[in-house]
Amino acid sequence: MFSVPLLRSHATVGLVDRDRLQLYHANRSVILVSSAIDFSGGDGLDKFIAIIIAFRHLSLKQNGILDTLAKTNGELVKKSGIPRNNKVVQEGNELQLPGNEPEETFTVTLGDVISRDPATIGRSTVVLKATSDRWPKNKLVIKISWPGSGRVPETDFLKKAYAEAEKTDGQWATKHLPRVFYAKDVVFEKDSTLESVASLFTDAKFAKRGYVYERRTLRIIIQEQLVPIKSLSNTRDICQVFTDIACTHRWLHDCPGILHRDLSKNNIMCRYIEEMNALGEREQQVYGVLTDYDLSSWTKDLKTDYTRTSEQRTGTPPYMAQELLKGTSTTHLYRHDVESLFYIMLLMCGRHTFGHVKERAGKETKRQVVMREGNRPYEDWFDAPSYALLGKNKSSFFLDIEDIELSPAFEDFRTWLQSLQIAFSKGFTLKSVDVVQRREQEYNGSSACEVASFDDETLGGCIHYSSLINPIRRLTGELKGLIIRYDPAQVPLPTSTSAVHPDA
Repeated sequence: MFSVPLLRSHATVGLVDRDRLQLYHANRSVILVSSAIDFSGGDGLDKFIAIIIAFRHLSLKQNGILDTLAKTNGELVKKSGIPRNNKVVQEGNELQLPGNEPEETFTVTLGDVISRDPATIGRSTVVLKATSDRWPKNKLVIKISWPGSGRVPETDFLKKAYAEAEKTDGQWATKHLPRVFYAKDVVFEKDSTLESVASLFTDAKFAKRGYVYERRTLRIIIQEQLVPIKSLSNTRDICQVFTDIACTHRWLHDCPGILHRDLSKNNIMCRYIEEMNALGEREQQVYGVLTDYDLSSWTKDLKTDYTRTSEQRTGTPPYMAQELLKGTSTTHLYRHDVESLFYIMLLMCGRHTFGHVKERAGKETKRQVVMREGNRPYEDWFDAPSYALLGKNKSSFFLDIEDIELSPAFEDFRTWLQSLQIAFSKGFTLKSVDVVQRREQEYNGSSACEVASFDDETLGGCIHYSSLINPIRRLTGELKGLIIRYDPAQVPLPTSTSAVHPDA
């Protein structure tokens, strides 16, 4: 119901069980459940008929269909059939968006779905290909999501990042940031259904204390269309993109003071830029681009008493740090993102190979990353029934130093991945020893602090930028000689950045 049509603020459905009806009203924050109506006797049938009549008289807006933004939404919702391929369910749908001047509007025509990420509850991020007469020469994507209203807008982070990127040597960092053409937050009036539902939670009493209704904002962002990492055709380009992401991620942390907090395969993209090579010839060079700053935070706000600005865990479970999955850490640290990057590389290199895929628009085939056939490693990471169990599986992977399973096509990555696995294994072991020592001290009744303070931010000094980057210098074969674009030792850290550990 939330996918067709795309721009829908809420939906109401009915569950019929023999002679009873129960209504469910859902928006991006909560599901309200009515008491059951028995329409087999008494006044139940009258109530049932009244409900049917009432729903028939609701406007599109009251049904949650935002037809003021999408003129074709009304027609789309009336279609009885839904295409089997959910990648083209919005193809041809048009959005009418307000411009910079009053009364100015422009049209965006939607194309294929690039990604749909339901992992973070409520956010419901959808990215689609798009075209617009406003930018006729650019390939576009439109990103539509419902982040928590209390979160810093993604564009605020990007504005700060671009301002700092223009100061870098040769403006290198600008090549690794997404280019935004348009951003719009949709404001809902006080008499809207969303606001009416939110008002129900004002001074409400709950069986479980501590519940807070989380308001959400409809955010629309139009960006340049980038190239997904899975479309690359060789391991060297893929490893260069991962290296770029590692460099850019740390640069964002050190200079603009941004921690991404949502590294996943879908957020690692790339672009090609034509440049001169060593022979003086022009050729396309690949650059990794880190996208999707919806869940990012300013590093100065990441203190030990940090309170989540969202009621839900942030991230995509297979790529999330094990401590965040288990709930043993409430502060999102730089090393948690490093752990996520490790999982992204591990899962890509273990579960994929190269193959030839036919392009949808024509008959030509293109070499790119494809899933391996047969039993794929780490399948239980995708099938885990709970966050806690997935966290325990990942913990065992490090503490037991389980063998790294790689596809033959990605064997050259083994040195980098093993180095990171060992670093995390050592760090988590040191942290476990620290916990044991502190509990032993408490058991013995010692009042003095006899155990040295453990550096949790770097897992006892085991995880930092150099532990991520230095193994790249030792790669061999096709991965030898990759470009490392950021060295903190050569860049003065801003005095306003807190919780930063310089890595020489």
